[in-house]
Amino acid sequence: MIPLRTLALLAALAALAGCALPEGERRTISSVRFGDTSRPTGVARSNADLAEDFLDLTFALESGETLKGMLRYERPVRVYMQSPALQGYRHDLDALLARLRTEAGIDIAETGSAAQAQIVIEAVPESQIARFFPDAACFIVPGVTNWRDFLRQRPEARTRWSTQKTLTHAVIFLPPDTTPQDVRDCLNEEITQALGPANDLYRLPDSIWNDDNFHSSATSFDMLILRTLYQPEFRSGMTRAEAAAEVQQVLDRVNPQGRGLPSQKRAPESRAWAGEIETALSQQASREERLRSAVSATRIALEMDPPDQRLGVSLLTLGRLSLRRDPVAAAQYFTDAYRLFQQEFGDMDIRTAQAAVHVSALALGMEQYDLSIELADRHVPAAIAGQNAILVAGLLSIKAEALADLGKTDSAEEARLDSLRWARYGFGDNSGELAREQAQITAMLTPQPK
Repeated sequence: MIPLRTLALLAALAALAGCALPEGERRTISSVRFGDTSRPTGVARSNADLAEDFLDLTFALESGETLKGMLRYERPVRVYMQSPALQGYRHDLDALLARLRTEAGIDIAETGSAAQAQIVIEAVPESQIARFFPDAACFIVPGVTNWRDFLRQRPEARTRWSTQKTLTHAVIFLPPDTTPQDVRDCLNEEITQALGPANDLYRLPDSIWNDDNFHSSATSFDMLILRTLYQPEFRSGMTRAEAAAEVQQVLDRVNPQGRGLPSQKRAPESRAWAGEIETALSQQASREERLRSAVSATRIALEMDPPDQRLGVSLLTLGRLSLRRDPVAAAQYFTDAYRLFQQEFGDMDIRTAQAAVHVSALALGMEQYDLSIELADRHVPAAIAGQNAILVAGLLSIKAEALADLGKTDSAEEARLDSLRWARYGFGDNSGELAREQAQITAMLTPQPK
């Protein structure tokens, strides 16, 4: 029997995974910052495999459409973000643009003029975004200048990625009334995709261009793909065959780590798995529909040859959705996901850390306090490196409770304060009071009836 206290911990963690924000609530931004956000350049994977990823990212769309020609900017890129509601994120924008210049080698900078910008970032309330894309936190539209322009156009008249000959300008719509963590994630994903790689691939283990939403910031893989795209061998309008003839040689130059490494067997993209996991993660589907889809996604992932991180994503999703009905099974799903991620990617991977927070809660509920603390300490660095403040807060909250149960009051209070600091950075702060999501973390620290 899993103690009620453990179920409360896991239920709170499952809720935190959604990061939902109460309707109409506004957030201010904590002054806490991540440190140096730059990443090492290069990826230690076969350049042959990376070439396939490059072509799939730049010549296809999430919808399944293929692009006739390569899309990229053929001039310096300027970014405009002047919405008052987004000014608290200027540091995050500056850090990302600096990474794009140094790691991807792209001539990109901010401008104070919308007319001179190739990429405009505009604040649009979450409720308005949901009218068009109910499950999207944010989105990009090419060929428009602002939200009013987007609304004025009939759907059939809007510019499509597949009709572009080259990239000229686009608008990114971000909701200012969601969590700061979501806004920062959107900045990373949408700006990098607005530069050309418009596809998302679930098979990618180390990319923000993956709709499983594990990565919060652009990775070394993402920067390498962008660096490759903006090499002089490539140009807008190139066909896939023309790009394929060049990409291996380009990657051997820009990614020496992957030169000569053997290609690895990989399971291909699975539209069936993608459909099931998207339903399982959708807030628009009923809980029963989501649970059935999570079971189906897990079955499909088990049959992949070889199984990959998609199995861990399926197990973690299934665990969260099974928790109320079958907590014992959910605990096993969490444990299996943790072991899979740890074996595949190691302790410093953000996916391993995401699973670890659930396993740490299990250990706390079973009064294995030292194990709970060890898991938190082991995976907080990965959560910080992945810039996921909400995950850091969750791990530190569990650690604080374990320390308190061991009678280490001073250390427990220090961990609680650290958790609060990171929670404010991830969730925001409303008039000095933490929002509902921080209350869910606090609920994890409240003893439950025996």
